[in-house]
Amino acid sequence: MTVLETADLDLLKLSRVLGKIFMRLCGISWRIRYYHPPGIRAGRTRGRTVLFAFWHGRQLPFIYTHRNEGITVLVSLNTDGQYATNVLHSMGFATVRGSSSSGGMKAIGEMAAVLRSGTDCAITPDGPRGPVYRSSGGAGIISRLSGSPVVPMASSAWPVIRFRSWDGFILPLPFSKVTVVEGRALAPMKRGDDGTWKEMLESRLRSITAAADLASAPGSSCQYALIEGAARLAGVFARAALSFRPPSEMRERLGEAHSITGAPVWLHGSSLGELTGLMPFIRLVEDLGLKAFITCSTPAGREFIEEQGLRGAFAPLDTPQCVTRFLDAVEPSAFVLAETELWPCTIMTAIRRSIPCIMVNARLGAKRMSRYMLLRPLLGRMLSCFTGLLTRSEADSERFRRLGADSLLIRTTADAKACYDPGDPPDEWRDKLGADTPILVAGSTRQGEDRTVAEAALSAGYLPVLAPRHLDRVGRVIDTLRDLGCSPVLWSQLLQSSYHGNPDSVVIDVHGVLARLYGLADAAFVGGTLVDIGGHNVLEPLQRGVPVAVGPHCWNFADRIERGRDEGAIKVVTDAQSLRKTLISFLTARPSVEVVRALSAPEGADPLVLFKRLLKISGVALHSRREQ
Repeated sequence: MTVLETADLDLLKLSRVLGKIFMRLCGISWRIRYYHPPGIRAGRTRGRTVLFAFWHGRQLPFIYTHRNEGITVLVSLNTDGQYATNVLHSMGFATVRGSSSSGGMKAIGEMAAVLRSGTDCAITPDGPRGPVYRSSGGAGIISRLSGSPVVPMASSAWPVIRFRSWDGFILPLPFSKVTVVEGRALAPMKRGDDGTWKEMLESRLRSITAAADLASAPGSSCQYALIEGAARLAGVFARAALSFRPPSEMRERLGEAHSITGAPVWLHGSSLGELTGLMPFIRLVEDLGLKAFITCSTPAGREFIEEQGLRGAFAPLDTPQCVTRFLDAVEPSAFVLAETELWPCTIMTAIRRSIPCIMVNARLGAKRMSRYMLLRPLLGRMLSCFTGLLTRSEADSERFRRLGADSLLIRTTADAKACYDPGDPPDEWRDKLGADTPILVAGSTRQGEDRTVAEAALSAGYLPVLAPRHLDRVGRVIDTLRDLGCSPVLWSQLLQSSYHGNPDSVVIDVHGVLARLYGLADAAFVGGTLVDIGGHNVLEPLQRGVPVAVGPHCWNFADRIERGRDEGAIKVVTDAQSLRKTLISFLTARPSVEVVRALSAPEGADPLVLFKRLLKISGVALHSRREQ
């Protein structure tokens, strides 16, 4: 035996003692935080035998956090594996030797037998040689053969040494802040379900690994600590303000939702527009046989939820206490956000509970982007914890990437608002408005737009029908019309059987009618475009075949508006005079209904197909089918 071989044998013998000393000393000094779903931690010693799965480069902290629990670990047959085996044995683990490249099937059979005997096991799905963060498939086979669930695990730390190895192996330094995240268990893989199950495991591991990094990184931790402190302080004042609101609203905003059985999918849209875009997803959830629970932030949205016969409530205030109270009552199986509702405390609490998060109709305007970049260390890592981000345009996708979101999670899809058809307006609406005068429906107008739109409509010979974005502006819109010599009628009064006459202007004072009302229009103006807002939904009038005028601030639907300009169905105006000329041109050379409607057709990948896939990866749809 050579001197080198003798030294290797001596080092192998010493590795058991040295490894134990090293792990004990490091572990004692580490400041460990362990996050897991509600209830007790997973494992045989706490209830049910499981197979733990974690990425190869993140395994070191688990040797300390799960020591002396008798867990059997799959270790490769090479020399590095022997060193690892010695250290594991010294910390109270057992081992099975084998890997995908050597002795794999025999080792898989042994691991399955160990699990069936009632002992927990652990595996690195991307070990022993990668590719990094990609499962080789062994975990799924072991779970199927043993009938044991798989619990994804992740770890991170700061400060940490990150080796330049294929797996980016991390070594937390003494006195480091170590974060361990335990995900929700995956049901054992079924025969023939290899691809989907493997994708599900990889997605869960990516999400909880991002969550561990988020909790450990000092930049994001400091930013969240400041936000959480501000939220707690703001919550005190918000609670006082809520005392002036209806008692039911106060209870809901404080997170006191009714308890729900069946782990519903929680879908949140801030206002009426976001809820409209969520409707196709809500219907899909219901079609899958799942329960849906809808939240919103505005009274108009709450009325919409009631009108649609949906189960829902006001969203809880974005404070840890309110969100925790809400999640304890609802216990959602997934959290779906519409557009860009980045409520830090809400999202962080969901992430810490390993609730899969999905964003749909995601958009990120250039103006908001500049503000969000200030919080990039927090928001980028937070978004990387999501199961998927379905954006409305490639420009939005690029902004989310710049913000730091994991590119693997981002998919550009069609706008789901184009998939929702509210239906045609009743005939009686046209009778009430009068059939002889062309109608301009101005939707979601903002302060500073009403006078310009009304002046242009009246001078072009249109009946102006103004729908202010916020109903608390109805009085001011009425005053504006009166200043122009009109006698405006409220929509709620117009529909009363006692009303008879031909109105010269109408103000919409109720929610939920605008999308159908566009169907009566000869032309439409979409608000939030003459002022620096970015524009509201142009798809609703386009769906009804109505040509549209918008102001220059229309970047929220820039791609669609550019196409519409080429077709002559959308025109950009800057003031009352240019709007007047545009309205006259719509009367004399109106584009065909077919051309206009074609502009509202969904573009890009089908968001509902991708959303269903994300639900499946999250385990929601699979869980539902097992329960039915």
